[in-house]
Amino acid sequence: MAIANLTEPEKVRVRFHLGYLTQLSAASIQLGIPRASQPQFLVEQAMNQITDESIGLVRRMLDILDSTENRMVEAQERYAAEKLGEITLRADEIDALEREHTRWAKRLADILGVPLNAYSERFRAGAGASLSVPVVH
Repeated sequence: MAIANLTEPEKVRVRFHLGYLTQLSAASIQLGIPRASQPQFLVEQAMNQITDESIGLVRRMLDILDSTENRMVEAQERYAAEKLGEITLRADEIDALEREHTRWAKRLADILGVPLNAYSERFRAGAGASLSVPVVH
């Protein structure tokens, strides 16, 4: 199996949708090199180990996540109205889209074999990653 390379902009999109830092900050540099948290390190490694066979699936997940994010932004324009002619607008549209985003982010995380960033504000509210895992005896 050959390794396929994501572009740098695609890597930024992966980090963003999984809830990780998309840029270097002073707090994340140690001894002159980027210091990644353990989960982010796993994401960075996973992005460099994608096979030719699965790169298309990763890119498809990114497109779905981008589309969902764009739909959330577009939904903000409809905040002022509850009804438009015969159409009643959905009051929880953005919340529903946020849940869809989390669903697809989990799929991307599964494909890459990495966790969502449980400390991200996006996933902290309960719609995303859980820090507790059931134990099977």
